[in-house]
Formats: sequence, C-alpha cells, structure tokens
Amino acid sequence: MQVRFLPRGQNRATIYSMSFDGTDEEIIISYKKGNKEVFKELIDRYTSPLYNFTARLTDKNNAEDIVQEIFIKVWKNIHRFDSTKASFKTWLFTIAKNTTTDFLRKKKSILFSDMQNEEDFDFSETIEDKNLLPDQALQKLQDLEFLNKLLEKLPSIHKTILLLHYQEEMTFDEIGKVLEKPLNTVKSYHRRALLNIRKML
Repeated sequence: MQVRFLPRGQNRATIYSMSFDGTDEEIIISYKKGNKEVFKELIDRYTSPLYNFTARLTDKNNAEDIVQEIFIKVWKNIHRFDSTKASFKTWLFTIAKNTTTDFLRKKKSILFSDMQNEEDFDFSETIEDKNLLPDQALQKLQDLEFLNKLLEKLPSIHKTILLLHYQEEMTFDEIGKVLEKPLNTVKSYHRRALLNIRKML
C-alpha cells in the first residue's frame, strides 16, 4: 500500500484529487485511524456501480438520491464494518439493497412480497444452470443494453441477483449475505431468473 502524504504548502482541498492505492479494507483502516479524507476514495470507487445498480432497480431519476443516502448510511455506520464477516463490497451492497428496497416500498412501486421468500422448491431445482440458457445468451448477460431490457420484465429479487452476479461479479455466497438468504435460496432464485429469461428469448 502506498501512502501519499500531504506535501508542504499543499492545501487540504488538493488531497481530494489524490488517489489512495489500497484495498477497501485498508482504506477503512486508514479512515478509522483518523485519515478522514480517504472516505472520498470509497465514494469514487463505488458511485458508478451503485448508481447502475439502483437505477436498474428503480429509475435514473431517483438513483442519484438513493446513492447519496447509501453513502450517508455507510459513513454513519462504517465503524460497525467487520472485515472478518464480509468484504466491504458485500457490506456496501447489503446497505444498497436495503436502501433501494425501502425506497420502493415507500413509493409502493413493488408488492411487499416481491422481495420476500418464494417457495423453497420447484422443478427448476433439478436443472443445471448451464442448461437453462445457451452459452451465447449467458454471455450476453454481461452486456448492459441486453441485460437492461430483460430486467424490466423480471421481479425485483431476480433483478438484484442478476445485477450482483453478472455486473458486480459477486459469488452466490456473497449475494446470499447481501440478501440475507441461504445459499441454496439464492441459487434457486438465479435458476428461476434464467428460466424467465429463457421464456423471453
């Protein structure tokens, strides 16, 4: 990790243009030790991913305000972050998911049950994920335009899992921590999302 000290004569505002070369966890350690300026590095790193995530679950008009609220919550609760339980990215997107869900519920844009548990088992449990869609279609889930068109027609829980898995490259275990759901449940949602997509193609 490279720590850049403030050169003699440089004002405090200038430091905001300097990047902190380190992991998220190292940035948080530095922040907790008193280097409050490094919090901006977390904002720089995650503003775009969080905006894309929230905009696809809600809309672009509200995404900016939601992202701002997410960072306020992170700032207020960063002392509670425990790297032994989850990565910062997982912790951050847990806050993002909860904040976005709260927003949707207040706006009554989704049914309350939309983010709740589905039945534990259906026939899709017996199908391997790789057999649900052709390889070409699975690869297209990495394409923003292709994914955006599909997301508009999916339940919020399926949208969330697809975004986290294919855009944020989170594992199902990490997604389970974000959603506070068992690993098998996340895999089940993922299968059902792919089944829905297959019906659309």
